[in-house]
Amino acid sequence: MSFKNITIALFALLFLAACSKSEEKREMNEYFSAYLNDNEEVVAFGKAHVNTILEKADYSSVGMLNMIVGSEIEKYDAFIDAKGPVYYAAHGPLKKDGAPEKVVLFLRVKDQGGLKSYLQSEMSFDLNEADGFEYTSDGDMVLGFREHLAVIVLESNSNKELATITDVFKRAEGKVSTGKVAELIDSDEGDIQMGVSLANLYGTASGDLKNQPKSDQKDLEEMLNDGYVKSSVKFENGQAVIEMKNMFGKELKSKMFLAGDDKAPILKELGSGTPRMGFSINMDVKKMEDLANQLSPDALNKGLGGQYLLVRMATGSRELNELWDGKMGVLMFGDPDESGAFTPEFNAYLGVSQKGRDKLKEMEGMGISTSQIPGIPPFTIEENGISVMSNTSDASGKLNLPKGAENFGKSGISFFLNLEGLEPDEMAEMLDMEELAIVLKVAKFVSFEFNNEGGKIIITAKDGKENVLKQALTEVMKEVSGNMGNNFMF
Repeated sequence: MSFKNITIALFALLFLAACSKSEEKREMNEYFSAYLNDNEEVVAFGKAHVNTILEKADYSSVGMLNMIVGSEIEKYDAFIDAKGPVYYAAHGPLKKDGAPEKVVLFLRVKDQGGLKSYLQSEMSFDLNEADGFEYTSDGDMVLGFREHLAVIVLESNSNKELATITDVFKRAEGKVSTGKVAELIDSDEGDIQMGVSLANLYGTASGDLKNQPKSDQKDLEEMLNDGYVKSSVKFENGQAVIEMKNMFGKELKSKMFLAGDDKAPILKELGSGTPRMGFSINMDVKKMEDLANQLSPDALNKGLGGQYLLVRMATGSRELNELWDGKMGVLMFGDPDESGAFTPEFNAYLGVSQKGRDKLKEMEGMGISTSQIPGIPPFTIEENGISVMSNTSDASGKLNLPKGAENFGKSGISFFLNLEGLEPDEMAEMLDMEELAIVLKVAKFVSFEFNNEGGKIIITAKDGKENVLKQALTEVMKEVSGNMGNNFMF
């Protein structure tokens, strides 16, 4: 073969390779990655393995639910990859209740014609043609699809359906993300993954966060840039585990203020007995206050309320670190009666700085009782702080932490709740957590630990051998069936 023919053949191969590469279909994670790239509106993103979650819940064992959900999954799986992950992006700004302004979902299409036929014949949707895709809308939902990609936008009070869905498809064809965003998208830890962008969370916020000088805002943006919190949720037999990892830059890391201590010094300040619930904090107050003031100068005054301002005036203190040394602990005690109800008792301790203790002693010297301070329960002044002890009946003098709370007091923030023997609905009401009533019915123990690197929430279910989702589903179905007055769902 002559050199000329070899050269022509090589050019032909290169041309064919380029053409075939341009026709390659992107994977779902690449579409999603491109959508996130330089998208400053997205405050949180991730993926959920919906099919895995449903299988762990064992929905097929529940008669009517299997008839409804099972048949729908089989139907959708003919044209949508119902067994693959669903990617999601939550847009800011966040509303007062924490809900995002907009949510965008990405799903893989297996059969475009089948999806189109289903939407028109089964769902009675009117489809509109746009530039390279078809779309439909219904209330707060806009659905667009083409070839092997479908996107769903959920947004209240939007009248720009076409512009919104067009922007999603356009972004999805751009360059894929790199760095931490790419790392978060590729993560397969748990059944649900989420990444939260601190820069975008700040960038889409309003109010106090944006009432600062431009130079201060720029410094904040630089500090929060490339800062993320990575979270994963895993449902196991007997447990649900939520893990969080802080992925911060050097400057933001240096400002973290939690101060864990493996010796758990707070324990010796909280009395004796076997507690039902515990909450503790150990932090560097000066660093916390500096960061809080940098983010929102008046946040602490507003958050701590009138009692804090009153104490500051009474002690002549200008900053929180002049009053509090960063240590705080609360324990709740109580055993349920036959009905599961109980009257809780609390032991609490608050570490007070030397200046604060001196001022309190001055008040005592003036004849002012600690029971006379408005909004604060009667307390006693200890060597390093103040304490409230309503549970003093345990003669052993030992604090016996329940199983699962062995690390209580060691992290910057610690929490545990022992639910064994308690009435879940009453606990939900007492803790003002009615929306978590089902969780409280399933769980027997909840623990939470958090430090500067991240944290973990563990919900331990009553049945250690059965998946926690299955147990939750059983409770939901019992409640639904009870409300309907029969048991035909089982």
